[in-house]
Amino acid sequence: MSPRAPTNLMKKEAVRDFPGDSTEGLAFLEALLTPPRYPACLLWTQGERPSPFPFEAPPYDAALPWLPSFVTRVSPESEPGRHPLHEAGAYYCLDFSSVWAASALLEVTHQSGTIHRVLDLCAAPGGKSVFASLALNPAFLLSNEVIGKRLAILRHNLARCRIPNAHTQRLDPRDLATLASDAFDVVIVDAPCSGQSLIAKGIENPGAFHPSTVKGNAKRQTGILTAAASCVAPGGWLLYSTCTFSERENEGPITRLLERRPDFHPIAVPHLEPWRTTHAEFPAYRLYPQSRLGAGAFAALLRRGSEETKQSQSVWDDSLQAYPVRPAAQ
Repeated sequence: MSPRAPTNLMKKEAVRDFPGDSTEGLAFLEALLTPPRYPACLLWTQGERPSPFPFEAPPYDAALPWLPSFVTRVSPESEPGRHPLHEAGAYYCLDFSSVWAASALLEVTHQSGTIHRVLDLCAAPGGKSVFASLALNPAFLLSNEVIGKRLAILRHNLARCRIPNAHTQRLDPRDLATLASDAFDVVIVDAPCSGQSLIAKGIENPGAFHPSTVKGNAKRQTGILTAAASCVAPGGWLLYSTCTFSERENEGPITRLLERRPDFHPIAVPHLEPWRTTHAEFPAYRLYPQSRLGAGAFAALLRRGSEETKQSQSVWDDSLQAYPVRPAAQ
């Protein structure tokens, strides 16, 4: 099969993302349309990985010393999703781009003490929730998903991996902003997006680069992010991520939030600095498929100022604890 040709909209994205660097722009288009097989990531949910190790694991991680000990990259040929250890809940399979974006939470562990409450606002199928549980060890994890079929998958994965202190809800973000105002130490928004990086996984995604698709997603993301910010406690954290390349969906919603909420401040993540965006002056990060690490992602970490503690009125509705996840039997 001959390689696909880039569309004009893809070419325009390459020019926007790599102005004055035609070599990098061409590398982006090539990786987008003739994607390699990226290493898979295993998130070990029950402690250290087993010995002997059941998968082929070339020394991928030597060049990424920031990877936490609960993450292992393995050869894509390993097919870890078919291994009995997967169904037993020993690990969660996650693509590297998602691990890369979620790794911004490691900076939270460097700057904060005990994390009591974590909200994953757009949680299905569960990868970011699993990562947050392992990295932050919260006393209460609320994984929210508005789509019923995806909620069932989310609950299955949390139960299979025996994630402690996990609860789920199916609430509109605006309702959560009312029921849990100023209530969470960490809020994660892995936002619905145009999914342009899916193409770099070999997945057909027609219209992903079309302006109307991007515009519609950016509007929705801005609303979700606004609601998410209302759930963050003073001194708390907000992680925003996508799997797309559009500035309008990435830096755009963050810029609008910072204009509306001056109590939030972008936070630099030292281990992500090699991927710092050129689309904004504030620290935010972009992974592109030509890196050969993953198909692509965006991440930005914000922190709410703590000086408003006395003025803020935290709200907590006990109904948010109504749907705990029972860990699957071993």
